Amino acid sequence: MKILKLPGVILTGLLWVFAACSTDEAPLVAEEQPEQEEPMEEMPLASTMFDITITNTVNYLNAIVFNTHSAATEPGPIPDIGCFYSVDFKAVPGTKVSFATMSVVTNDWFFSPSGEGIALFQDGTPVTGDVTDRVYLWDDGVEEEDPATRTSEPGGAEAGDPDDDNSVRIVEMDVTDFIKVFLSYDDATGYFNLKIENIAGSGNEPPIIISPGIVVLHAQDDPLFTEGEPDRGLGLAKIAVQGNPGDLNSWLTEVSDSGAPLRLSSSFTVLSPGIAYAFDAEADPVFTEGEDAPEGSGVEEIAEDGNNGVIYDLISGLGLPVAKSNESAPVGPGGSLTFTLEVPEGYKLGFSTMFVFSNDWFFSLPNEGYPLFNGDGSPISGMEATQDTYLFDAGTEEDQPVGFGPDQAPFQSGPDTGAPDANSKIRRVMEIDDLQFGKGNIGSTPGVAGFGDPRGGYNLVKVTVTAN
Repeated sequence: MKILKLPGVILTGLLWVFAACSTDEAPLVAEEQPEQEEPMEEMPLASTMFDITITNTVNYLNAIVFNTHSAATEPGPIPDIGCFYSVDFKAVPGTKVSFATMSVVTNDWFFSPSGEGIALFQDGTPVTGDVTDRVYLWDDGVEEEDPATRTSEPGGAEAGDPDDDNSVRIVEMDVTDFIKVFLSYDDATGYFNLKIENIAGSGNEPPIIISPGIVVLHAQDDPLFTEGEPDRGLGLAKIAVQGNPGDLNSWLTEVSDSGAPLRLSSSFTVLSPGIAYAFDAEADPVFTEGEDAPEGSGVEEIAEDGNNGVIYDLISGLGLPVAKSNESAPVGPGGSLTFTLEVPEGYKLGFSTMFVFSNDWFFSLPNEGYPLFNGDGSPISGMEATQDTYLFDAGTEEDQPVGFGPDQAPFQSGPDTGAPDANSKIRRVMEIDDLQFGKGNIGSTPGVAGFGDPRGGYNLVKVTVTAN
C-alpha cells in the first residue's frame, strides 16, 4: 500500500525557558531561538509517456511431416495417378491449415495454399470437401527453371543457377488437373483428415509427381512464405528443390535445452481487454505470487472473466498511473492490446490480461515488475519485457482442459460459475496438456509465455515498451 505523507507544519518564534529559583527572585527570561528554515519543497519527478503494446503472438500450432503415400510402405514421392498422402490432425475454430509439397519435375516449384491458408472452420462448423481451388502451384524463386539442373532428371545437377527473380510467386492458380485436395472431419474424435492426391501422374505432360512435404496448422497468415518476397531460408527451399521437409520441420518444432518449444504455440487463445499500471514500491500492488488473490484486488475478475475494471479502480485509488487497454474487446492472434501511461521516473511496469480459453489464467510480470527507467533515469524502450512475462494461475477456479472447459469464459453460462480451485495460491502455469491440437503435455517450468524467449515456452505474447 502506498502511504502518502502530508507536509509537516513548522512552528517558529520564541522558546520560553524557565530559569531556576533563586533568593534574588530572578525574573523569567525569554530566550530567543534562531528562525528555522522552511524545508524545500520536493521537486516532482520528471515523467515520461510510454506506449505499451501486448501482442497475441499465437501462430504455429502444429507441424506434421507426410512422406509415405497410400500405396507405399516406405517414404517417397507419388508418381502414379490415384495415390495420395494422408494426414490426420486436431484443430479448433480459428485455425488454418497450410502445406507444401514439391512438383518434382521442376527446379523449385511446389503446391501450397495461398498465404492465408485454408480456414478449418466457418461459423464454428468444420470445413470439409474438395478444397483444391484454394491451392496454387508456386515458384520458390531459388533456382532458374532448367531441365538440365533438375535434381529429378537423370544426371541432373544438385543445384541450378540462381533465379533472376528471387520472389516466391504463383506459377498456376488452377491446379485441378494436377492434384486434388480434400478435407474431412470426424465428429467423434475431433480429428481432421487432409488428403493430397495425384490425379495426373508421371505420364502427364508436364509430368506431375508430388513429393513428401509438411502440414502446418497456424493462426496467422503467411506461415511458410510471403508472396512477392524471397524465400525465408528456413527450409521451404529444401522442399521446393529436393522434396525434403526435414529442415523446415526441424525449425518449426525446435525446442530449448529444457525441451520447451521455441516456436510452436501451446494453445489457441484470445486475450481479454487488459490493464497496465506503474508502481514505485518493491512489489506489485495487485498480487503476490505464492499467496491467495487478495479480496478486492481484481485478480479473480480479470483471470476468470477478463474484467479489468476492479484492478483499474484499485490502482486509481492508490494514486498510481494506470490505463485500461484501448481495445475493449478480446484480441485474437496477430492483434494487440495497447496502452498509454504517463510514468514518473523510477517507476516499474505491471500489467494483466486473461488467457481467455482457461478458467483463471492470466499473463503478467513477476512481482518486482519491469523497470521502465535505466539507472541514469533515462526511459527504456524495446521488447525485453517479453522475457519477463509469465502465465499465472490465479488459484480461484478449478482448471479444465484448455479450450474445452464448460466453465471457461467463452463457454460458461455466466461469470464465476466454476468450482473453487483446491490450490488457492497464485502460481505460474508449468504445464499445459494440449488437447486442442494433440501435441500432448507441453512443459515450461518457469511459466514462460513470451514468444521468442530463448528458454522456450508457450509462445503466446510479445510485450513492447516505447518511450515517447
